[in-house]
Amino acid sequence: MKRMTALLLSVLLLLTVLVSCGEATTPSGESEIPSNEPGSSFEATDSTDSSEPETEPQTEPEPETKYPTEYVAPEDGSFTICGIPLSEYSLVLYFPSTSDYTYMERNQLTRPLKETIGKATGTELDLKVVKNEKYDTEKWAEHEILFGSNFNREGMPESDLKKNYYGVTEDGTVYFSSPSPLLYRHLWKLFLEEFFGVPYDSGEASLGCAIEPCYRELPVLNDALLEKMGYTVVLDETFDGDELNPEIWEFRKEPGKRRAGYNHPDQVSVKDGCLILTAEYKEDGAFGPAWYTGWVHLKQQYCRGYFEATIRCSERIGRSPADFWSAFWIQGPAPYTPEQSQAGVGPGGCEIDVMECWGTDHQSCCLWVSGEEGKGNDLTSEVHEIIGMGNDYSQEFHTYSIIWDEAYYQIYIDGILVCYTNVICGTSSVEQEVILSLEDPSDIPLEPGTVRQMMVDSLRIWQKQ
Repeated sequence: MKRMTALLLSVLLLLTVLVSCGEATTPSGESEIPSNEPGSSFEATDSTDSSEPETEPQTEPEPETKYPTEYVAPEDGSFTICGIPLSEYSLVLYFPSTSDYTYMERNQLTRPLKETIGKATGTELDLKVVKNEKYDTEKWAEHEILFGSNFNREGMPESDLKKNYYGVTEDGTVYFSSPSPLLYRHLWKLFLEEFFGVPYDSGEASLGCAIEPCYRELPVLNDALLEKMGYTVVLDETFDGDELNPEIWEFRKEPGKRRAGYNHPDQVSVKDGCLILTAEYKEDGAFGPAWYTGWVHLKQQYCRGYFEATIRCSERIGRSPADFWSAFWIQGPAPYTPEQSQAGVGPGGCEIDVMECWGTDHQSCCLWVSGEEGKGNDLTSEVHEIIGMGNDYSQEFHTYSIIWDEAYYQIYIDGILVCYTNVICGTSSVEQEVILSLEDPSDIPLEPGTVRQMMVDSLRIWQKQ
């Protein structure tokens, strides 16, 4: 059996998987056995005997297993899914319309899927990229490995864009679904690790697999999981009082011109337990008649940890580029030259856009680095777009967060993983600024009298001590 210790987060995520391979399950993933998720009181007990033994046997606690089932390679080294040879399968990817997903590149999805299965098995599977209407019920290949939330096949759970899940149906159809299409590559690597015995991101070859029907679902991130990972709270800002705490916060940079407007401290306020950033047209503004907005940052800089902000984003006119947008981001020392950034790992770090809101239903998270391997020395980025989760970001508070550790950036919306990446080369290893801003566009055709507000209910930072 081949197995390496993979990343701590992967361990924790899959320790809380809802269902194990071969158990009786429902399409929603409910198991007929008790759950042993963190925080549950499940223990193996004998319900027929309520009396306590005279002496309690002393036993060592059993080690936690990484996956619900133990990987065992077939003796003949074959690859099968529900008895079907892997060589008979096709990878089928739903690639969304560019009218919805503006920045996502097709090869960011297709390349990892083909490369990882090729390295694991030595087999190059056919890959079909389709653009089809929801919900697709007609097969695109006799035996399918599906990536997309719009596919509907017998035995698959009903589509839910507030979950990350994957599984295998009774007839051998393999499916992966996520609110963030770029997360398919992460789910795919988890699948290869558990069922093919290939350590995550190792590029090693498998000794074979024999996969049966199963269902896997990544858990929602919560405080209990963070504590289990070794994180503790180092900052818990709830914006009490009627002004920002000057020991913690300051207005970012000098007031002045930014794109088509101006930034000024007058646009920053605290009221009813919220930080409020306001964008508006002012005839009597500090720099004359113009549009004004605001941004703030923490005085203390941080390197790695868990960062979380609960925000109600500003209203927008659809997905127009000519409107203000809310942002929660972490920035390294500028400028992002190849010498300073070194793919985000060097002294210039990485710009980590945890959240930028482009519409009432359109969020993105982005990693900006310089000198990324294989892409020259120009400033480069990896953008993850999230659409269709059913949220109204301008009318409701939602929690945006990131685990930034030594190996990966893991970004969440309301505890749901939407981004998992190391931007090829790793993560920033330098202290960086934590910023909240209501950004002004390069052109503002809005009518005077229009007011935009970004409201922040809380900001929390956790770190390992």
